[in-house]
Amino acid sequence: MTNEIDAAEGQLDIGRYIGKQVRKYRRVRSMTQQVLADRIGVDRTMISRCETGERPIDSRDVLYRLAGALSVSVGDLTGHADDKANPATAAFGAAVPNIEGALMAAGITDGSRDPRPLADLVADAQRAPKILMQCDYATLGAMLPDLITDLYRHATGGGDDAEAAWQALIPVTFSAGLSTKLLGYTSLAWIAAQACERAGNVADDPVGQAGAQYLLAQTLLTQPGAAAASLAQSAGAADRLQSSLTTDAGLQMYGMLHLHAGLTAAAMGTDPSEHLAEAIETATRTSEHGDAFQLNFGTQNANIWAMSIAVEQRDGGKAIEAARLITPDAIPTEDRRARYFVDLGRAYALERKYPESLSALLRAEYTAPQHVRAMPQVRELVGAMLRKARRDVMTGELGRLADRVGAA
Repeated sequence: MTNEIDAAEGQLDIGRYIGKQVRKYRRVRSMTQQVLADRIGVDRTMISRCETGERPIDSRDVLYRLAGALSVSVGDLTGHADDKANPATAAFGAAVPNIEGALMAAGITDGSRDPRPLADLVADAQRAPKILMQCDYATLGAMLPDLITDLYRHATGGGDDAEAAWQALIPVTFSAGLSTKLLGYTSLAWIAAQACERAGNVADDPVGQAGAQYLLAQTLLTQPGAAAASLAQSAGAADRLQSSLTTDAGLQMYGMLHLHAGLTAAAMGTDPSEHLAEAIETATRTSEHGDAFQLNFGTQNANIWAMSIAVEQRDGGKAIEAARLITPDAIPTEDRRARYFVDLGRAYALERKYPESLSALLRAEYTAPQHVRAMPQVRELVGAMLRKARRDVMTGELGRLADRVGAA
């Protein structure tokens, strides 16, 4: 019998936040707050504060442990089902079934139309990562299904175009995988990552192979209990492929694999410094603005990841120090610039500097509205700040941002 009723059941309940979902699934499982706290190794008062929205769940480690203890997916807690109706990403969400079908069918169609000329498809394939890094999910979602299908038809048709088509499938499936991962469609991201791996292997392209491993590791990190597998995927791929990643783009992907390994190590509570140092050293041997999937690996990007790692370790001061090494206006893509401002906002919140946090989050939203308005960690942080604020703030910048990101 559940004999522990939430201490603050009648308190202000504003908007969507992860703790509300935790409370719902805890009750479904007939679990007390104390039992849940014991299962994930925290104090009961932390569970109580999370469930009432007083404390945001802003740690990947805590989020994944909660999902595991409650036997639900991360998406069940972050509200992915509701995010499908988010106006910021609704156009992409509408395209998801067609993207999934195109990847599964791999070019097998009813033949009612001829595929577009390969030259046109290759041009769009080269554009896809750029559109992704611009965070223009609506445009990307609209183009991916037919682009995937037509490239597969050229690749599997047995003609002279096959080799070029397989090569073009690498950036397209990479873009499909990373976009669906970012927006919470993790099963589809895994399918796209495997398609990228296949294309990289058929084309015998080490950069494509490394990109696929990066995608697989990124997708694994979204799953409860899979952090160790994610670390093994990225670090293992870096070691295995290092000798073949000798071009500038190859070095960039080698560095990205180590950046991901560093972030994963931080999420696991272990030391990320070796992976971060390897990435930073690699950055000195590459151009700042490379062409490996438009990820723009380089010294500045490594510093942005250093911010993310410090935030993952809940060290706001360290993240703010790393931010001082970065010139935000010089960050070349909207994706990375938005990530910089989001992590800066999270770092200021960890230091309880809420006006500075709000300012950084507003700049992130201005940079990439589709991307930032769909980020659960932004919604969680904004909602927590809103619940701490006075009622009159509801009509100010914080209240308007909360409405746009779905926190109120």
